[in-house]
Amino acid sequence: MRIGLSRRRIGARACSPSVREHFTRLLVEVGNRASAWRDAAADAERAFQGWQNASQPDRLNAAAVYLAAIDREEKAADEYRGALEACSGTTP
Repeated sequence: MRIGLSRRRIGARACSPSVREHFTRLLVEVGNRASAWRDAAADAERAFQGWQNASQPDRLNAAAVYLAAIDREEKAADEYRGALEACSGTTP
């Protein structure tokens, strides 16, 4: 004899499909923004290492690449923060 189990937890609120879809989109966006931030941070680290190891004639160029990478990392961090705040500030 098989007894069917409900997937619903005790005390859990019912959630409409549109609400579930909205939360799923928010969570995916947070994940995407977190990934973009990690990638930008890794790029900034590589650019910093490139600047450290650059020969004297190439240091100015390497510094510009590093500063641009830092700007991209900061923008990605801001976008991640915004997505996280949007997700955590949303209630069903």
